Amino acid sequence: MTGSPLTAEIPRMTSNLRQLYRRHATVADRDTGLMWYPKAHRIVCDWAHTYDRSITNVACVIAAVSPQIDWPRNLIVADDILAGRSPSVGGCLPANVCKAERVRDERVSTLLDIFPHGPKVNHFARNLAGDFSVVTVDSHGLQAALDDVLSIRTLRWSAYTAVASAYIRAAAQLALQPADLQAIIWVTWKRLHPTAQKRQSRRVWSGDLGEY
Repeated sequence: MTGSPLTAEIPRMTSNLRQLYRRHATVADRDTGLMWYPKAHRIVCDWAHTYDRSITNVACVIAAVSPQIDWPRNLIVADDILAGRSPSVGGCLPANVCKAERVRDERVSTLLDIFPHGPKVNHFARNLAGDFSVVTVDSHGLQAALDDVLSIRTLRWSAYTAVASAYIRAAAQLALQPADLQAIIWVTWKRLHPTAQKRQSRRVWSGDLGEY
């Protein structure tokens, strides 16, 4: 963690997350967040049985196609790949389809070699496989931790570890699993800051140059 300036921000990020949960997460936000990973894990377990694969391998296939695609399409593409079909819907990066097919064919159980610079994808696979002690931090999760709706960063491992540490600390203080807190925060932040609203804020911030 020493390699990232965000390391010094861990206490502030922890406080931001704790306050967001306590002050803004509704009952519906909390219920939805608490159900998200258990529901996703059940899908993984069902597919592991259907396709005669390990839970970790199925989780890795799903996670491999996850960047820049919404969850419903993520599942459709992953199911197609596991079944040996070409993706039946668009939205997934072609390079990630190839990586997911490699995960399928080699039956790998970790994405560290395939996404060596992708901490989010690696942690998402672990969450989907049922490990709720780690945290999947996307752009919404980062913004929530920083309390900055305009923040857009690509997190490498050192910075990612710092943000994830804040989630883990806040979760411990709130008696929650880290992944459950992350899901609740994600639902809450998305509700408070819809995508269209964030885009408009970035237009104003960038002088309406479209750099967002």
